[in-house]
Amino acid sequence: MAAEKPAGGIVIDQRLILLAFLVVINVFFALMSPTFFALSNYFNVLRACAMIVITGTAATLLMMTSNFDLSTGSNIAFTSVVYALLAQNGLALLPAALVAMAGGTAFGFINGGLVARFNIPPFIASLGMMYIGRGLAYVISDGTTIVTNLPPAIFGLSQSTPLGVPSLAWFMLLFVAVFLVLQKKTLLGKYALAIGGNPNAAFFSGINTRRIVFVLYVFVGALAAFCGILTASRFGAGDPRSGMGFEFDVILAIILGGTSLKGGKGSVIGTLLGALVVTVLDNGLNMMNVLTFWQSIVKGIILVLAILSNEKLFARARAGALPPARA
Repeated sequence: MAAEKPAGGIVIDQRLILLAFLVVINVFFALMSPTFFALSNYFNVLRACAMIVITGTAATLLMMTSNFDLSTGSNIAFTSVVYALLAQNGLALLPAALVAMAGGTAFGFINGGLVARFNIPPFIASLGMMYIGRGLAYVISDGTTIVTNLPPAIFGLSQSTPLGVPSLAWFMLLFVAVFLVLQKKTLLGKYALAIGGNPNAAFFSGINTRRIVFVLYVFVGALAAFCGILTASRFGAGDPRSGMGFEFDVILAIILGGTSLKGGKGSVIGTLLGALVVTVLDNGLNMMNVLTFWQSIVKGIILVLAILSNEKLFARARAGALPPARA
Protein backbone atom coordinates (compact mmCIF):
# COMPACT_ATOMS: atom_id res chain seq x y z
CA MET A 1 0.00 0.00 0.00
CA ALA A 2 1.38 3.39 -0.93
CA ALA A 3 2.62 5.52 1.93
CA GLU A 4 0.42 8.41 2.92
CA LYS A 5 1.86 11.85 2.37
CA PRO A 6 1.53 14.76 4.72
CA ALA A 7 -0.84 17.61 3.93
CA GLY A 8 1.71 19.51 1.89
CA GLY A 9 2.40 16.48 -0.29
CA ILE A 10 6.12 16.45 0.52
CA VAL A 11 7.81 13.35 1.87
CA ILE A 12 10.91 14.17 3.92
CA ASP A 13 13.69 11.63 3.55
CA GLN A 14 16.28 11.95 6.29
CA ARG A 15 18.97 10.68 3.93
CA LEU A 16 18.45 13.68 1.64
CA ILE A 17 18.82 16.01 4.61
CA LEU A 18 21.99 14.15 5.59
CA LEU A 19 23.36 14.38 2.05
CA ALA A 20 22.72 18.13 2.01
CA PHE A 21 24.46 18.49 5.38
CA LEU A 22 27.41 16.48 4.05
CA VAL A 23 27.75 18.88 1.11
CA VAL A 24 27.57 21.88 3.43
CA ILE A 25 30.30 20.67 5.79
CA ASN A 26 32.52 19.72 2.84
CA VAL A 27 32.22 23.24 1.46
CA PHE A 28 32.81 24.75 4.91
CA PHE A 29 35.98 22.74 5.59
CA ALA A 30 37.25 23.40 2.06
CA LEU A 31 36.94 27.15 2.73
CA MET A 32 38.66 26.81 6.10
CA SER A 33 41.51 24.61 4.86
CA PRO A 34 42.90 24.79 1.31
CA THR A 35 44.24 21.22 1.53
CA PHE A 36 40.90 19.67 2.55
CA PHE A 37 39.99 18.75 -1.04
CA ALA A 38 43.41 17.20 -1.68
CA LEU A 39 43.11 13.66 -3.05
CA SER A 40 45.37 12.29 -0.31
CA ASN A 41 43.12 13.81 2.35
CA TYR A 42 39.99 12.31 0.83
CA PHE A 43 41.69 8.94 0.72
CA ASN A 44 42.31 9.33 4.46
CA VAL A 45 38.61 10.11 4.93
CA LEU A 46 37.64 6.99 2.98
CA ARG A 47 40.02 4.80 4.99
CA ALA A 48 38.59 6.05 8.28
CA CYS A 49 35.02 5.86 7.00
CA ALA A 50 35.43 2.31 5.74
CA MET A 51 35.84 0.83 9.23
CA ILE A 52 32.66 2.49 10.48
CA VAL A 53 30.66 1.46 7.41
CA ILE A 54 31.85 -2.15 7.31
CA THR A 55 30.80 -2.75 10.91
CA GLY A 56 27.83 -0.43 10.55
CA THR A 57 26.22 -2.39 7.72
CA ALA A 58 25.60 -5.40 9.95
CA ALA A 59 24.97 -3.23 13.02
CA THR A 60 22.22 -1.41 11.08
CA LEU A 61 20.24 -4.61 10.62
CA LEU A 62 20.85 -5.45 14.27
CA MET A 63 19.56 -2.05 15.41
CA MET A 64 16.50 -2.52 13.20
CA THR A 65 15.56 -5.29 15.66
CA SER A 66 15.97 -2.73 18.52
CA ASN A 67 19.27 -4.31 19.63
CA PHE A 68 22.81 -2.92 19.48
CA ASP A 69 26.44 -3.82 20.23
CA LEU A 70 28.78 -1.72 22.36
CA SER A 71 31.71 -4.13 22.12
CA THR A 72 32.81 -3.48 18.52
CA GLY A 73 35.70 -1.17 19.48
CA SER A 74 37.08 -3.67 21.99
CA ASN A 75 36.62 -6.41 19.38
CA ILE A 76 38.84 -4.43 17.01
CA ALA A 77 41.51 -4.02 19.70
CA PHE A 78 41.42 -7.71 20.64
CA THR A 79 41.50 -8.95 17.06
CA SER A 80 44.29 -6.61 15.97
CA VAL A 81 46.44 -7.65 18.94
CA VAL A 82 45.89 -11.38 18.37
CA TYR A 83 46.59 -10.99 14.64
CA ALA A 84 49.80 -8.99 15.20
CA LEU A 85 51.01 -11.34 17.94
CA LEU A 86 50.51 -14.43 15.79
CA ALA A 87 52.26 -12.78 12.84
CA GLN A 88 55.08 -11.67 15.11
CA ASN A 89 55.60 -15.28 16.19
CA GLY A 90 55.97 -16.51 12.64
CA LEU A 91 52.48 -17.67 11.68
CA ALA A 92 51.59 -16.88 8.07
CA LEU A 93 49.29 -13.88 7.66
CA LEU A 94 46.26 -15.74 6.29
CA PRO A 95 45.99 -18.33 9.08
CA ALA A 96 46.84 -15.61 11.62
CA ALA A 97 43.97 -13.50 10.27
CA LEU A 98 41.56 -16.46 10.34
CA VAL A 99 42.44 -17.35 13.94
CA ALA A 100 42.13 -13.72 15.05
CA MET A 101 38.82 -13.31 13.25
CA ALA A 102 37.49 -16.48 14.87
CA GLY A 103 38.29 -14.95 18.26
CA GLY A 104 36.61 -11.68 17.31
CA THR A 105 33.57 -13.44 15.90
CA ALA A 106 33.19 -15.14 19.29
CA PHE A 107 32.20 -11.71 20.61
CA GLY A 108 29.12 -11.93 18.39
CA PHE A 109 28.32 -15.47 19.54
CA ILE A 110 28.55 -14.46 23.19
CA ASN A 111 26.56 -11.24 22.77
CA GLY A 112 23.95 -13.02 20.68
CA GLY A 113 23.65 -15.86 23.17
CA LEU A 114 23.33 -13.53 26.16
CA VAL A 115 20.68 -11.38 24.48
CA ALA A 116 18.72 -13.92 22.44
CA ARG A 117 19.00 -16.97 24.68
CA PHE A 118 19.20 -15.55 28.20
CA ASN A 119 17.21 -12.33 27.60
CA ILE A 120 19.95 -10.11 29.02
CA PRO A 121 19.45 -6.49 27.89
CA PRO A 122 21.76 -5.65 24.95
CA PHE A 123 23.24 -2.71 26.86
CA ILE A 124 24.39 -4.94 29.74
CA ALA A 125 25.54 -7.85 27.56
CA SER A 126 27.57 -5.81 25.08
CA LEU A 127 28.91 -3.45 27.75
CA GLY A 128 30.25 -6.45 29.62
CA MET A 129 31.89 -7.75 26.45
CA MET A 130 33.31 -4.28 25.81
CA TYR A 131 35.18 -4.40 29.12
CA ILE A 132 36.17 -8.05 28.73
CA GLY A 133 37.47 -7.55 25.19
CA ARG A 134 39.50 -4.47 26.05
CA GLY A 135 40.92 -6.21 29.11
CA LEU A 136 41.90 -9.27 27.08
CA ALA A 137 43.62 -7.04 24.52
CA TYR A 138 45.77 -5.51 27.28
CA VAL A 139 46.48 -8.87 28.89
CA ILE A 140 47.49 -10.59 25.65
CA SER A 141 49.70 -7.68 24.56
CA ASP A 142 51.09 -7.15 28.05
CA GLY A 143 49.84 -3.58 27.78
CA THR A 144 52.16 -2.69 24.89
CA THR A 145 51.75 -2.08 21.17
CA ILE A 146 52.90 -5.05 19.10
CA VAL A 147 54.88 -3.43 16.33
CA THR A 148 58.30 -5.11 16.07
CA ASN A 149 59.25 -8.08 13.88
CA LEU A 150 56.06 -7.95 11.87
CA PRO A 151 56.25 -9.04 8.20
CA PRO A 152 56.14 -6.12 5.73
CA ALA A 153 53.30 -7.90 3.92
CA ILE A 154 51.00 -7.06 6.82
CA PHE A 155 50.44 -3.65 5.19
CA GLY A 156 49.19 -5.15 1.95
CA LEU A 157 45.55 -5.69 2.85
CA SER A 158 44.74 -2.07 3.67
CA GLN A 159 47.50 -0.04 2.03
CA SER A 160 47.04 -1.22 -1.55
CA THR A 161 45.20 0.99 -4.05
CA PRO A 162 43.48 -1.08 -6.76
CA LEU A 163 42.55 1.15 -9.71
CA GLY A 164 43.99 4.08 -7.76
CA VAL A 165 41.41 3.78 -4.95
CA PRO A 166 42.30 2.58 -1.42
CA SER A 167 41.45 -1.08 -0.88
CA LEU A 168 39.51 -0.11 2.26
CA ALA A 169 37.10 1.87 0.08
CA TRP A 170 36.53 -1.21 -2.09
CA PHE A 171 35.85 -3.33 1.00
CA MET A 172 33.42 -0.67 2.18
CA LEU A 173 31.48 -0.66 -1.09
CA LEU A 174 31.42 -4.46 -1.15
CA PHE A 175 29.83 -4.74 2.28
CA VAL A 176 27.37 -1.93 1.56
CA ALA A 177 26.23 -3.82 -1.54
CA VAL A 178 25.98 -7.15 0.31
CA PHE A 179 24.00 -5.81 3.26
CA LEU A 180 21.82 -3.64 1.08
CA VAL A 181 20.75 -6.80 -0.71
CA LEU A 182 20.28 -8.57 2.64
CA GLN A 183 18.14 -5.70 3.88
CA LYS A 184 15.98 -5.25 0.79
CA LYS A 185 15.85 -8.65 -0.89
CA THR A 186 16.11 -11.35 1.76
CA LEU A 187 14.00 -12.68 4.61
CA LEU A 188 16.75 -11.69 7.05
CA GLY A 189 16.21 -8.01 6.34
CA LYS A 190 12.42 -8.30 6.32
CA TYR A 191 12.42 -10.27 9.56
CA ALA A 192 14.76 -7.77 11.23
CA LEU A 193 12.36 -4.99 10.30
CA ALA A 194 9.38 -6.98 11.58
CA ILE A 195 11.06 -7.83 14.89
CA GLY A 196 11.89 -4.19 15.54
CA GLY A 197 8.42 -3.03 14.54
CA ASN A 198 6.53 -5.47 16.76
CA PRO A 199 8.49 -8.38 18.28
CA ASN A 200 5.38 -10.14 19.64
CA ALA A 201 3.59 -9.99 16.30
CA ALA A 202 6.77 -11.22 14.57
CA PHE A 203 7.02 -14.15 16.97
CA PHE A 204 3.38 -15.18 16.61
CA SER A 205 3.64 -14.91 12.82
CA GLY A 206 6.21 -17.71 12.90
CA ILE A 207 9.50 -15.77 12.82
CA ASN A 208 12.24 -17.27 14.96
CA THR A 209 13.08 -13.93 16.57
CA ARG A 210 15.83 -15.34 18.81
CA ARG A 211 17.67 -16.90 15.87
CA ILE A 212 17.50 -13.72 13.77
CA VAL A 213 18.89 -11.59 16.61
CA PHE A 214 21.60 -14.17 17.31
CA VAL A 215 22.67 -14.34 13.66
CA LEU A 216 22.85 -10.55 13.40
CA TYR A 217 25.04 -10.33 16.50
CA VAL A 218 27.38 -12.90 14.94
CA PHE A 219 27.52 -10.81 11.75
CA VAL A 220 28.41 -7.69 13.74
CA GLY A 221 31.11 -9.57 15.66
CA ALA A 222 32.60 -11.01 12.48
CA LEU A 223 32.72 -7.66 10.67
CA ALA A 224 34.18 -5.87 13.69
CA ALA A 225 36.82 -8.61 13.82
CA PHE A 226 37.54 -8.07 10.12
CA CYS A 227 37.99 -4.36 10.87
CA GLY A 228 40.48 -5.38 13.56
CA ILE A 229 42.52 -7.15 10.88
CA LEU A 230 42.26 -4.09 8.64
CA THR A 231 43.32 -1.83 11.51
CA ALA A 232 46.42 -3.90 12.22
CA SER A 233 47.18 -3.88 8.50
CA ARG A 234 46.63 -0.15 8.15
CA PHE A 235 48.94 0.85 11.01
CA GLY A 236 51.27 -2.14 10.96
CA ALA A 237 50.68 -2.84 14.64
CA GLY A 238 48.44 -4.53 17.15
CA ASP A 239 47.45 -1.85 19.62
CA PRO A 240 45.25 -2.64 22.67
CA ARG A 241 44.14 1.01 22.61
CA SER A 242 42.80 0.83 19.06
CA GLY A 243 39.07 1.15 18.54
CA MET A 244 38.58 3.51 21.48
CA GLY A 245 35.17 5.13 20.96
CA PHE A 246 34.66 3.23 17.70
CA GLU A 247 31.38 1.71 18.87
CA PHE A 248 29.93 5.17 19.45
CA ASP A 249 31.01 6.38 16.00
CA VAL A 250 29.21 3.36 14.52
CA ILE A 251 26.05 4.02 16.52
CA LEU A 252 26.21 7.73 15.67
CA ALA A 253 26.52 6.95 11.94
CA ILE A 254 23.62 4.50 12.09
CA ILE A 255 21.32 6.91 13.92
CA LEU A 256 22.31 9.80 11.66
CA GLY A 257 21.38 7.56 8.73
CA GLY A 258 17.82 7.26 9.98
CA THR A 259 17.81 3.98 11.89
CA SER A 260 15.68 4.11 15.02
CA LEU A 261 16.97 2.98 18.41
CA LYS A 262 13.49 1.55 18.95
CA GLY A 263 13.80 -0.67 15.89
CA GLY A 264 11.44 -1.17 12.96
CA LYS A 265 13.28 1.28 10.74
CA GLY A 266 16.72 1.32 9.14
CA SER A 267 18.82 2.16 6.12
CA VAL A 268 22.20 0.77 5.05
CA ILE A 269 22.65 3.66 2.61
CA GLY A 270 21.75 6.05 5.42
CA THR A 271 24.50 4.48 7.55
CA LEU A 272 27.00 5.07 4.73
CA LEU A 273 26.02 8.75 4.59
CA GLY A 274 26.11 9.01 8.38
CA ALA A 275 29.60 7.51 8.49
CA LEU A 276 30.78 9.99 5.86
CA VAL A 277 29.42 12.85 7.99
CA VAL A 278 31.19 11.51 11.09
CA THR A 279 34.55 11.04 9.37
CA VAL A 280 34.42 14.31 7.42
CA LEU A 281 33.69 16.14 10.68
CA ASP A 282 36.61 14.40 12.40
CA ASN A 283 38.94 15.09 9.50
CA GLY A 284 37.90 18.71 9.02
CA LEU A 285 38.06 19.58 12.71
CA ASN A 286 41.50 17.97 12.96
CA MET A 287 42.71 20.04 10.01
CA MET A 288 41.41 23.14 11.80
CA ASN A 289 43.38 22.07 14.90
CA VAL A 290 40.23 21.85 17.01
CA LEU A 291 41.01 20.12 20.30
CA THR A 292 39.75 16.57 20.75
CA PHE A 293 37.40 17.34 23.63
CA TRP A 294 35.66 20.00 21.52
CA GLN A 295 35.24 17.40 18.80
CA SER A 296 33.59 15.10 21.35
CA ILE A 297 31.21 17.89 22.32
CA VAL A 298 30.26 18.43 18.67
CA LYS A 299 29.63 14.68 18.20
CA GLY A 300 27.53 14.55 21.34
CA ILE A 301 25.37 17.46 20.22
CA ILE A 302 24.90 15.92 16.78
CA LEU A 303 23.97 12.55 18.33
CA VAL A 304 21.32 14.07 20.60
CA LEU A 305 19.86 16.17 17.78
CA ALA A 306 19.85 13.16 15.45
CA ILE A 307 17.98 11.02 17.98
CA LEU A 308 15.45 13.77 18.67
CA SER A 309 14.74 14.46 15.01
CA ASN A 310 14.79 10.78 14.07
CA GLU A 311 12.35 9.71 16.76
CA LYS A 312 10.10 12.68 16.07
CA LEU A 313 9.92 11.83 12.38
CA PHE A 314 9.33 8.17 13.17
CA ALA A 315 6.57 8.99 15.64
CA ARG A 316 4.84 11.09 12.99
CA ALA A 317 5.27 8.26 10.49
CA ARG A 318 3.63 5.75 12.80
CA ALA A 319 0.80 8.21 13.33
CA GLY A 320 0.27 8.21 9.58
CA ALA A 321 1.65 11.69 8.90
CA LEU A 322 4.99 10.75 7.36
CA PRO A 323 6.32 7.53 5.85
CA PRO A 324 9.62 6.39 7.38
CA ALA A 325 12.58 5.79 5.06
CA ARG A 326 13.32 2.07 5.10
CA ALA A 327 15.51 1.64 2.04
